[in-house]
Amino acid sequence: MLAMYGVLNSEKVDTNIMSATLDKVLEVWDKKTFYGWDFSMMAMTACRLGRYSDAVDLLLMESPKNTWLENGHNRQIFDDALPLYLPGNGGLLLASAMIAAGYGNKKGSSFPDGFNVKAEGISAYI
Repeated sequence: MLAMYGVLNSEKVDTNIMSATLDKVLEVWDKKTFYGWDFSMMAMTACRLGRYSDAVDLLLMESPKNTWLENGHNRQIFDDALPLYLPGNGGLLLASAMIAAGYGNKKGSSFPDGFNVKAEGISAYI
């Protein structure tokens, strides 16, 4: 329900309803059951909604399925079958690039104050 605006942009989405949906998900869903890609997908939705601090907070949210190893890999704790979780890694890269380079008609960085981020050679996301 959140990917339809975060991952895929659509002018048909009512942004007030989407913002309320994101708030409701964060309020009632058990964050321990999220998967690694959920955090980046929600961050992309928050970004499109202009909620840039929330987007960064979602990328960094502490959860057993949103941990980051020293080498940068996303790992899901308690799942030895997944020593690294590639959808989480890819989602982090896509969401970070979207915040750093822009999306749609919004070009340039949207990182909140306090972040010193420089991006080179990446195009704005769709």
